[in-house]
Amino acid sequence: MIMSIKNGILSSMCLASGGIVLIAVLGFALRLVGEDSERFVPGITVISTVGLACLVGIIIYWLGKLEISKFIIDEVQLGTTVSYSKMMGYVAGGLVLSIFVSTAMVWSASQLGAEFLIPTVEYSNVIFDGPLILLSIISLAIVVPISEEIFFRSYLSKNFYELGITSRIVLTAAIFALFHAGQLEVIVIASTFVTGTILGYVYHKFNSVTPCILIHAGQNLLVICITVILN
Repeated sequence: MIMSIKNGILSSMCLASGGIVLIAVLGFALRLVGEDSERFVPGITVISTVGLACLVGIIIYWLGKLEISKFIIDEVQLGTTVSYSKMMGYVAGGLVLSIFVSTAMVWSASQLGAEFLIPTVEYSNVIFDGPLILLSIISLAIVVPISEEIFFRSYLSKNFYELGITSRIVLTAAIFALFHAGQLEVIVIASTFVTGTILGYVYHKFNSVTPCILIHAGQNLLVICITVILN
């Protein structure tokens, strides 16, 4: 096992580089389709999420020198003294707080006339319609939460063990936010940083990535549900 701040930064850079290459390749393939490319976007989204999850596994195995299956099992386990009702309370609280902060940021921007800060992502474009929506749910509400929380909350946090808990939470949240920067939308970066901070706190509270995965999955599933309802 190799854990250090240097290794954590290098792992983050590798994930970012690999993600950019993967998205660029898939984007190029989408352009080759031509005018009918929009209907392939949900499929490309599923492929990219699975691809990034595989990349996370490769990085943890290659740079962290860890057996990925054993690492995941160890990280999702809860201590025998953990109160499940207490954990679910934190999950619910973390989910509500993160959604409240994001909503408050969007509302504040609209009230201040700063609509340019509000994200313009059309989630309906990346989610399948009909029965195939199950693939979108699996990729966005299961694969993404597991792979991202294992990497950002668990793997990176362990690499930054030399730092204090607060510093580890803030640093991993900052890297998490930068990975979701997209088109450098301020509200997306800020709200993701807050969410990352909440998830980091919960991770260290229970010394397990399980409640973090549940919060993250809840957020993404809520977005899918709202998108389906509105469309």
